[in-house]
Amino acid sequence: MRKTPRIITSLLLLAGFGISLQGCGSSASFLTGSSRPDPRTSDRKFEQVPAIAAAADGKIIYVAWYSGGAAPGPGNFITVSASTDRGNSWLNDQLIVLPKKSTMRFFDPALWRDKNGRVHLFYGSSADSLLWDGKGGVNTVEMKWDGSRINHDQPKRISDGVMSNKPVYVASRDIALMPVYIDKPANDSKSTAYPPNGAFILSHDYSRSGRLMSLAPYSSINIPDEIRIHDEPQLVEISDKGDFLAMVRTTKGIYFTRSSDFGKTWSEVAPFTASGPTTSSRFYIGKLSSGNLLLISNNSKTRNNMTAFLSMDGGQTWPHKLLLDARENVSYPDADQTSDGNIHVVFDRDRTGAKDILYCRFTENAIVKGNTGEVFKTRVNR
Repeated sequence: MRKTPRIITSLLLLAGFGISLQGCGSSASFLTGSSRPDPRTSDRKFEQVPAIAAAADGKIIYVAWYSGGAAPGPGNFITVSASTDRGNSWLNDQLIVLPKKSTMRFFDPALWRDKNGRVHLFYGSSADSLLWDGKGGVNTVEMKWDGSRINHDQPKRISDGVMSNKPVYVASRDIALMPVYIDKPANDSKSTAYPPNGAFILSHDYSRSGRLMSLAPYSSINIPDEIRIHDEPQLVEISDKGDFLAMVRTTKGIYFTRSSDFGKTWSEVAPFTASGPTTSSRFYIGKLSSGNLLLISNNSKTRNNMTAFLSMDGGQTWPHKLLLDARENVSYPDADQTSDGNIHVVFDRDRTGAKDILYCRFTENAIVKGNTGEVFKTRVNR
């Protein structure tokens, strides 16, 4: 169902090319919903790229994705749905992030609960009526459910680039590592220069500030130019001794790299084959409360067979798997786990046809057993 939305309209101030050392502010006005929805949000010929995160107590689950217009382009906006019954039903359009200028687009949201329990919505931005303006923008909004609606703070631009996946909090160093990338120039871009290694790790030091205000350079992952597409990097801490695993999307499927110094340096990227075939599409990797690793990806060379995998040895092997959706055109999963042990997953299907944003709920034990009968599935958007 759709309830009256709250709408953020933003005018972003773009930083210089490259990774910004300090975030640039954004002036924004907030429009509360009315009985008549904003006409700019009614044209939804596609819906895609979902993200999910739950409140610390698990009582509220948020799902965000982007839409707006006939296709990705100027005027795209972010919409956020909320569930107050642990994913059984959904309230749509509880928050809409809409660009003030018609020449801008907002896209590729990510949702993350930080070490303090705050839920952050991140989203990419592009200006000049372009799919990609050469700079992008990592923008963030804090959200909180007040019992009847989403409250939020003022949007902040904290870096150039795009961060379409969750940060990772490193408790031993009290920092969050942010997987950001600078995309190749799109066909309509005015920029021909871009960083040859477009996957970057930026950091936020919580000992200096409990609030995300800007990101600092930390490291980068070198990806051969001939296999680069949308890097969409993700990383996971696999030991408390500094061992990390990172994965990136390439034209040849998923590639991986490892670090033994808390992500400061990375090995040469190599094809990821441990879970079987992969395709050129976003995936999800993260650590469960048990310490085991969760991977969700297309178990195929094409965008079908959305599957959850479990590793108990730091990502070396993935012996357990659970099929979530065998159909064609399923893509871009994201996941979060709540304190009750439930794993919550979203992905999209048939972006311009069915326009499904799908939600699944299951446990780690269901993956071990490979029992699809233990998967609860519903459609988020109505």
